[in-house]
Amino acid sequence: MKWKLTLGSLLFLAASANWASAQTPFAGTWKLNLQRSQLAGDTMTFGPAEGQAIELQAGGAKYSFRIDGSMYRMATGDLAAWRQVDASTWSTQYCKPDGKPLETTVWKLSSDGSTLTVMTSGTKPNGKEFTDTSVYARTAGTSGLLGSWKSTEVVLSAPDELTITGNGLDGLSIQIPSTKTSILGVFNGKDAVPSGPDVPPGLTVALKRVGPSSFRLVEKINGFVAYSSIYSMSEDGKTLTQTGNSPGDPVQTAVWEKQYPAAPADPPSGSKTQTAQAPR
Repeated sequence: MKWKLTLGSLLFLAASANWASAQTPFAGTWKLNLQRSQLAGDTMTFGPAEGQAIELQAGGAKYSFRIDGSMYRMATGDLAAWRQVDASTWSTQYCKPDGKPLETTVWKLSSDGSTLTVMTSGTKPNGKEFTDTSVYARTAGTSGLLGSWKSTEVVLSAPDELTITGNGLDGLSIQIPSTKTSILGVFNGKDAVPSGPDVPPGLTVALKRVGPSSFRLVEKINGFVAYSSIYSMSEDGKTLTQTGNSPGDPVQTAVWEKQYPAAPADPPSGSKTQTAQAPR
């Protein structure tokens, strides 16, 4: 279930386009504002699978596993190993196909079985550690993991930043420094493959214009839609509002704010300044 390019998973992207110029007016650095965003609402379902396994469906994809510490391949191509910690706690180690560790998730069930707290931690490719927490409420099922769940709260320890520039006359270059992810997209609706050390092997991204200051971005896993969003620029150019969801999930909203260089500090009181003199 780990594929989004930002949320610790890769949670969100943001950008816009100037149809006539390679130098998009939306170029710059953008930072996710958690207070203005509504990231909760995603759903997942744990159900029985063949051979006494469990099937997890989330974000338009699914995979099956056993809680035995073995590695099982997810829809993204990455691997997941599940272990039982105690009667109400499970842990999952996510790895790249070559075995490189990605992150660890701890799943903690409340005493009444109605709430599931999911804590994911690890180290991003830029070397910074993170711990993200999501709280899910049970919507179906009676005990254990089996059943359906919907998130009610999302807390990110280190919200992502994006650097955006133009890509030719009709596209964007999006860089995510924390994950070292790079996307070169063109507004033709065709799938492009992002690059980066933790990008899942089955992930593609497609861009398409939907208005003069908005566009649609679709993330796919092995050809199947995992997340679709529309990004709209505010009139003052200071915010990008993203509304999107995985198939079957409620719409989520992420608000990205443009970052500006800090103003130069005033010289200390009493200090002298020098003025360049024209040569005589």
